[in-house]
Amino acid sequence: MQQIAEKAGVSRMAVSLALRGSRKVSVKTTERIRKIADDLGYRPNPLVSALMTQLRLARPAQRPTTVAYATAFATKDGWRRSGQLVEYFEGARRRGEALGYDLEEWWLREPGMTQQRISEILYTRGIHGLLIAPLPPGDAPVHLDWSKFSGATIGYSFTDAALHRAGADQFSAIRMALRALTSLGYRRIGLALTREEDAGGERRWSAGMLVYQSEIPAEDRVPMLLTEGPLAHSIAEWFHAHRPEAVLSLSSECVAMLASCGASVPGNVGFASLGLMPGDADIAGVDQNFALVGGAAMDLVDAQLRRNELGVPQDRKTVLVAGRWVSGPTLRELAPRGRK
Repeated sequence: MQQIAEKAGVSRMAVSLALRGSRKVSVKTTERIRKIADDLGYRPNPLVSALMTQLRLARPAQRPTTVAYATAFATKDGWRRSGQLVEYFEGARRRGEALGYDLEEWWLREPGMTQQRISEILYTRGIHGLLIAPLPPGDAPVHLDWSKFSGATIGYSFTDAALHRAGADQFSAIRMALRALTSLGYRRIGLALTREEDAGGERRWSAGMLVYQSEIPAEDRVPMLLTEGPLAHSIAEWFHAHRPEAVLSLSSECVAMLASCGASVPGNVGFASLGLMPGDADIAGVDQNFALVGGAAMDLVDAQLRRNELGVPQDRKTVLVAGRWVSGPTLRELAPRGRK
């Protein structure tokens, strides 16, 4: 480190701050110091770095840095009607507190406010961390001044800039659910979703189901139900036509839909949710760890702030958070059956 300081004409403290991405050193000087460090083959000692991080986190932050949580629903609190989105926010908020940040809501559809003006206000207030919440379907583009922020987004709905993102691993989640159902003896398993729900996960749900169907006998394959409108309008016809032994869906309301078809859960059909919420105590399925996804997105913002990285990254990073299987009374173990 002394060599770097001498070649850069700065103090060892300035080198240390620059290599840690501190804002106490100008961007221009930081870039020059990092280039000199690279040229000299400098590599930080990971054990020392880990120790210093631990010591910093052990001390309460004196001046918490604010990270903006940007939402874009038609109303300021519209996103709070979704339990999933609330879980994302709470996970990000708790992780932010642990890292020394305050998470402050910013509504991008504030009447009379352009997104350029919002960018200027955030920057003037010294808010450089920006977390983009999931957007409502068909929403207008988000055009903030990305050069001013260290940003990340939650989920897959935001596509206006190639920011780092954190999301649930839907492909692994449906594979997990299918393994759990087959271990109980279910063979003919159907997937019932709206096309909007499937598109919200970049079609990872249907992709996982197609892979599963390629691995099983043709007589056990149940055509997927992917509706243009509400699931309730089409599920009865699909259920009676294909008679699945178990159904996977994102909404626990599907249990009531199946009952309206004359089915008994878990009597003559099993059910598992692909998106369990805290209140779904009597439903089997996958907990996608939505709060952990929000926390992972906050980690992405924090990492950029520490390295003084602003703007759209050259190479986007996507962090996928694994879900966990939760057993429940909507499934039962089926008696072994021999194949014909």
